[in-house]
Amino acid sequence: MKRPLYLIVLLYFLCFNASGQSFGVKGKILDSVTEDPVPFATVSLKGFAVGTNTDFEGNFTLSFEDLAPDSILVSSMGYDTKTVSLQKDSSGLFINNQNLTVKVNPGMIQLAEVVVRGGENPAWRILRKVVDNRDDTNFKKLDGYEHQSYNKVEIDVNKVNPKLDKRKITQKINEAVESVGTLTDDDGEKLLPMFISESISNYYFLNKPRLSKEVILKTNVKGIAVTDGSLTSQLIGSTFQQYNFYDNQISVLQKNFTSPIGNDWKSAYEYYLVDSFEVDHGDYFYEIQFEPKRKQDLVFTGWMWISKDRSALAMIDATITKDANLNFIERIKIQQELEAIDNVYFPTKNRVLVDVSEITSKSPGLLLKFTNYNDSIKINAPRDLSFFKSGAIQLSDDYLETDVDYWQSVRPEPFSQDEKNAYMMIDSIKAVPVVKRISSLIDIASSGHINLTKGIDFGPIVKTFGLNDLEGLRLRLGFRTDIDFSNKWVLKAFTAYGFKDKGWKGGTDVTRIFSKSPWTTLNVGYQRDLEQVGFSPEEIGSSTLYGAAVWFGTLFRPYYQSKANITFQRDISKGVTAKIGFENKTFEPLYNFSFFPNASDISNAQHNFTTSSINTELTFARDQLSVVSDNDKLDFGTVKSPTVTLAYKLGLKDIMGSDFSYHSFALRYKHKLNFGYFGKTYYRVEAGKIFGDLPYPLLKNHLGNETVISVSNSFNLMNNSEFLSDEYAYARFYHDFEGLFFNRFPLIKKLKLRTFASGKFLIGSLSNTNFSGANQNTEEGFLPIKRLDPSVPYTELSYGISNIFRFLKVEAVHRLTYLEGDNTRKFGVKVAAELSL
Repeated sequence: MKRPLYLIVLLYFLCFNASGQSFGVKGKILDSVTEDPVPFATVSLKGFAVGTNTDFEGNFTLSFEDLAPDSILVSSMGYDTKTVSLQKDSSGLFINNQNLTVKVNPGMIQLAEVVVRGGENPAWRILRKVVDNRDDTNFKKLDGYEHQSYNKVEIDVNKVNPKLDKRKITQKINEAVESVGTLTDDDGEKLLPMFISESISNYYFLNKPRLSKEVILKTNVKGIAVTDGSLTSQLIGSTFQQYNFYDNQISVLQKNFTSPIGNDWKSAYEYYLVDSFEVDHGDYFYEIQFEPKRKQDLVFTGWMWISKDRSALAMIDATITKDANLNFIERIKIQQELEAIDNVYFPTKNRVLVDVSEITSKSPGLLLKFTNYNDSIKINAPRDLSFFKSGAIQLSDDYLETDVDYWQSVRPEPFSQDEKNAYMMIDSIKAVPVVKRISSLIDIASSGHINLTKGIDFGPIVKTFGLNDLEGLRLRLGFRTDIDFSNKWVLKAFTAYGFKDKGWKGGTDVTRIFSKSPWTTLNVGYQRDLEQVGFSPEEIGSSTLYGAAVWFGTLFRPYYQSKANITFQRDISKGVTAKIGFENKTFEPLYNFSFFPNASDISNAQHNFTTSSINTELTFARDQLSVVSDNDKLDFGTVKSPTVTLAYKLGLKDIMGSDFSYHSFALRYKHKLNFGYFGKTYYRVEAGKIFGDLPYPLLKNHLGNETVISVSNSFNLMNNSEFLSDEYAYARFYHDFEGLFFNRFPLIKKLKLRTFASGKFLIGSLSNTNFSGANQNTEEGFLPIKRLDPSVPYTELSYGISNIFRFLKVEAVHRLTYLEGDNTRKFGVKVAAELSL
């Protein structure tokens, strides 16, 4: 009897111990398309009230006792729910401590079922507190902060058309990739890695005045058709990946999206209070889901966690779907986790995904992924203002000096095997000869130049050929040096020949770069070439299509110009740039032109003239983003502040043959205003005054437009040089409504059309002396030059539709004043090519 009793006692203790034994399942949840972690997903035991949420890296751990589960359920907003079977041993018992990797498929966003009862939406009460409390919880309201950042950027090609696989280039790339391995999404579609980078930087922020600075400490860049040069290293930091949902608008890829906790929250979104819960460290949160009232609007779909105690944003997962009025975008997803520091929640982890659709039926798609981790955060201990006077983005001297061990030690998350393979695949793809040639073509397209040999480039290519009534066929050969020649000197030269006028033109230009931080240069140049009255590059602006069009066909009031100049430029402090220079120019008209140095003596006509001037310019752009690209400085515009420019020119008579003494002043102001849900307005105001009796080519020839092309810098229904001023002021306004109107029409909204409106206003005056001089010898075939009545502004109003077939803009323009004359155009329709998201 002892043996059976012993067995019974032993079985009892075994069973007792088993009843208290802990079991566990852990793992990682990934997006099946992007292979990115899915943060904040719900993982639960099927059939049991046991669950947890994944962290920002998609990791989870489930612990339980006295249960025998056979599967887990994975659910997350924006993904299909997935059931995953758990492993069992041969006797059918659960295997403890399983480690799973689960891939979930993006799907339709299903909001939780909500029972609607009388009274206010309970989510509104919570959100109202969040919006009212923004000044206390918004990290951008701190006096200042600084932190260290780890940033990772990945670009992959996806959605490769099967027809492309049959091409030789694709086959060669596939062979190179398969020698290392393969990358696929959950549907088995191939992914081709194109670019992957890492950077470590220190980021500094000052609130008043609002300034920022990033010092890139280390970079690790691997990509096709890119280098690890200074430009790429500056662009992969955290400066260009700043997302603050407390702002009314979130800017992504130069598009503004209404924030779910901004001022327009109630008019743009529907909200659902889904849950309230307590996390491990005792904080209490609300989970609120949100969706757009109109799917085509530029708003998000997703969910967020709101801290009950602080009424602050703690986590958010926000997606822009393909229904939004965007071009070429399947979805944009922003995930952010914020950590409580004193009274604010500070973003510590950010992840952004941009899924670019196939632009054509034969082209592939792109996946762009940005990951950011912030640590070593210090708040309310701002640096001195002098600390921010240097550039907004700086590179440490040894930013390229790293090794494998360094990156393994600083990565917040170790590289997956797929990421390791991606590095090797990029090297294999770059080695394919045809890819090398394509990379060269991409470089040519982006720079406009062809590298002839180390240090010397040919171009700009677009200026190589021309065709007009004066020169006939024009051939231009231009050359420049690049950073391989020198990082201190830039040399440029060109020569051009017209086969009709049999005339040679040419010029040379030398720039000495004294410093890249602060940017300091000295430029000396000379050139002799054709120009047209009123069509200077400064007047035409950024419209390359219009700038090219005016040099084809019949030239308007052409003249030869010999110009010698010397200009010194320096960034005095952050956002403040000064220029001073001397310029000597000749005017040698190729049309019937004359002026009278002495207005009372009309027998003494002069046809050519020379001017010498000292030119100064001071520009204020407080929060301008600028980066140095080899031997160039690239400006990306301001974030929020306006750009103000003061210009003064002093004409010097009798200096190097100059015929005139005069003064010219100009003040320019441009800015952009965001109106949230109602779009954004771009406006520019300029006022100027010219003191002196001068021939009309030296006065303000207001830019007209006699083409069918819509040009923002021109008055679209004004004839070329129709109005002339020596004192003027103008304002130009352009409001982009995006899809505000068309998004409301059931069928039309699928076309993703957008609307805009514009107004242009000009007042000016012209002294009697300058007016009579301008019309003394009006050329045959040209209209007499007119002057404006200071009390009557020249006015154009326009409106139109953009994003037609994704690239075309049509504008209807009305001229409301100065309607006299047979050649006056009161109404016109202009078109422009405009490719945007």
